[in-house]
Amino acid sequence: MHLVSDEKTEKKSILVVEDDDVALDLLAEILRRHHFNVLTASSVVFALELIKKTPVDLVLSDIRMPEKGGMDLLKHIREAHSRIPVVLLSAFGDEHLWVEALSAGAVDLIPKPFKKQEIIDVINKTLAG
Repeated sequence: MHLVSDEKTEKKSILVVEDDDVALDLLAEILRRHHFNVLTASSVVFALELIKKTPVDLVLSDIRMPEKGGMDLLKHIREAHSRIPVVLLSAFGDEHLWVEALSAGAVDLIPKPFKKQEIIDVINKTLAG
């Protein structure tokens, strides 16, 4: 007997990494309302632990956080888990940072404040491949 998986019915898992609790809860709620499984981490260290234990389909991370930031996370993911797409969020419009992030392998960058639909559109586009 073979089990057939219908990917259209499987929920995709997204890891949200954000040090601001309000933003983290908001992003998680937006994604859950759009039928994603959501894992959350308030630090890069915790995010890396989650990635080791739990498969994720996409990482959505703030760029600037205390200690290690989204760029550190991106670099680690590219080295160890290169298949996981990473979308970064930033409240800072530093063009150099954006270019660096894209060069390092981020699939997209979303400026803060973000629009809910923009988050969903970028994630859906990225997961569609």
